[in-house]
Amino acid sequence: MFPAADSNSDRRGPASGPFRQVLVGWDGSPDSVAALRTAAAIVGDGPGRVIALAVLPSPQHHEAERDQPGAEAAGNHHAFQTFEATRSAIATASRARISLHTEEGRQVARSLCDHATEHGFDLLVLGRHGGGGILHPRLGHVAEAVARTSRIPVLLVSAG
Repeated sequence: MFPAADSNSDRRGPASGPFRQVLVGWDGSPDSVAALRTAAAIVGDGPGRVIALAVLPSPQHHEAERDQPGAEAAGNHHAFQTFEATRSAIATASRARISLHTEEGRQVARSLCDHATEHGFDLLVLGRHGGGGILHPRLGHVAEAVARTSRIPVLLVSAG
């Protein structure tokens, strides 16, 4: 026999589950788009939030920009444009609160794990990247490092 439902209980769906604060590793790739969509679906329409975190190269690596002016800025611009387009598409089907944050860092995996822990996230969602195809799928180096070192649950998704 089950106890009667409490009339004051929160019945908002999936967001009342264990994953209310979800961090997504964001680089504008198709796999990160799939990760953002997945995170929004997990949070649902409840009180949770989804933060996409783009880890940008630290100032020490800007010497390469002198060799190829505008290459880094163009890559960042693409990631921001892709985020806005993806968030707009998700907004038509979900009321999940989604925002993009940026952070400078040299080690993307460490930055993602540290940010997730320091800010109390419940779940970290990443695109798996990597090549290898269907028969021999491989994790990208960032996804593999995060999966090995994260203190919170990690969900890896693929666009294809």
